[in-house]
Amino acid sequence: MGAMSRTHWLELCVALHGLVESHRPTAIVTGMSSVPSHPIPPRLRVTRSQRTIMGGGWETLGLALVVSLVPQALPAASASRGWDGGGFQCGTSNVTCPPWSFGCIPAKLGLKWMCNVSSTWEGHPYTACYPGAPHPPSPTKKNVLMIGDSVSNGYFLEGTPGQNVPDLIADVAQAQHAPWSPGSGGAGPTQHGVDCLDLYLELTTNAPAQWDVITFNFGLHNLANDTADLDMYTAQLTNITTRLLATKAKLVYILTTPMMPNCCEGGPLLPSGEGAPRPNCARNDTVNFYKCNDVVQELNTRAKAIMEPHNIPTVDVYATVTGICGPSYVNCTICRMTPCSFHYTPVGYDNISIPIAASIRKALA
Repeated sequence: MGAMSRTHWLELCVALHGLVESHRPTAIVTGMSSVPSHPIPPRLRVTRSQRTIMGGGWETLGLALVVSLVPQALPAASASRGWDGGGFQCGTSNVTCPPWSFGCIPAKLGLKWMCNVSSTWEGHPYTACYPGAPHPPSPTKKNVLMIGDSVSNGYFLEGTPGQNVPDLIADVAQAQHAPWSPGSGGAGPTQHGVDCLDLYLELTTNAPAQWDVITFNFGLHNLANDTADLDMYTAQLTNITTRLLATKAKLVYILTTPMMPNCCEGGPLLPSGEGAPRPNCARNDTVNFYKCNDVVQELNTRAKAIMEPHNIPTVDVYATVTGICGPSYVNCTICRMTPCSFHYTPVGYDNISIPIAASIRKALA
């Protein structure tokens, strides 16, 4: 490569950096073993081996071919893709995907639409993200955003009317959930959290929002028990926490609730009514199983270690559940299914909501 072509390559990288950064909020891409602290545009996909050498920042781009450009063509979808400077409106809904995304795609659960964004997961060019909160922030009360999975959806809206977290703090705050996707797995694994966090912090309409308190949890979708996956969980949750700290909201981390069924490669063995995918093993396999709950406890230990240096309080809803059901159980009165899996009855969610609401009130004081 001659001197002139190196110059052109550097100029191209600088131009790409300026163009993308002027059209999107900051997003930090996590690696497999390290978490760079500088923003990387969503149109640039980094492979597993390349992510570890991105710590030098944008100067690295001009020194070697360490980044591969992802084609910017939108995937097929039936949504309208009118460009008005504000993003992609999904059909006739109020869901608007941001201009830095790849547009709208139909959703299988919950809302009708999701937004396609660049994925940081090697071999997966896109991640489908549910949008953020549906309502404008309250002008008269504090505003709380709750980020989490289907259990988070549960204590947000599936408890006894009047006993959900939003009801328990309604006198002082308006609480909303992100992603806004009732009936779905919510925020899913930490990988989705890394890729989708910018959408979760905005409204469904892609309008910006300022939050006074943000609660968040990731865990039940990260149940692989090998060291590499546990280390990835740590790196990705660190990434998410760092970006949430940058919002200046007060943060509260919700520990992951128990998962007593056995796991094997592909996930937990759950009752069919839970709708979870079948793991890659037979139910009568007595060799390859491991205890899902051992992973949950390890994830909670790692999460507390991430939160402690930042003085982020943690809410021990794991202890709330085991305080009712016992340290190890198969059936319990607050479980939605028999045998227990990971969802709860309305009364179960009522019990989980109490310490979360109390922690939010303390953060707002």
